[in-house]
Amino acid sequence: MKGTIDYYDNNADWYYWTTVGVDMDAMRKKFASYLPNEARVLDMGCGSGRDVLAFSYMGHDAVGLDASKELVKLAKERLEIKAIVGDMVRWKATEPYDGIWCCASLIHLNSAEKEMFFKNLDHNLKPGGIIYISVKDGIKTGIDEDGRYYSDCPEEELRKYLEDAGCEILEVITTDDAMDRERFKWLNVFARKKA
Repeated sequence: MKGTIDYYDNNADWYYWTTVGVDMDAMRKKFASYLPNEARVLDMGCGSGRDVLAFSYMGHDAVGLDASKELVKLAKERLEIKAIVGDMVRWKATEPYDGIWCCASLIHLNSAEKEMFFKNLDHNLKPGGIIYISVKDGIKTGIDEDGRYYSDCPEEELRKYLEDAGCEILEVITTDDAMDRERFKWLNVFARKKA
């Protein structure tokens, strides 16, 4: 994962401007429709902080978590959001959240890291809490030309991770790439942790 973090640290400004305006409004509204009012929301792999800001505007108590210290710095400076540097694989909340938003970040984890991430939902997500995960459908596992690690996570695999973590699937929506890259489709999965 170090090569991936290094990439985002070294290209933070470019990545911020490339992603801060991406339209995730439909998925955010769908996620928020499952949440209580003024929910505590954690954006794991928050990147530019775009979604943390949107959830804050909706009246939620939102905070971002990202392994890239440079992206966290830019998000806090430019959007004035709450964000912390942390490893989404090993991070454990002192108090579980009502909702976890995990947009396009699980794709950087290998199988062992995914298992740990889902195991830690015991600490990070309240019973009855909502998790949103988006993953690229059908990407190849490996390291790209920029040194970023990617892993494929088909729908069946994602369902198993969530079910093993005690979550029930609420909806699965397939969408085109929000940045108009025609070769990618995205799986958007909404699930609720069983009480």
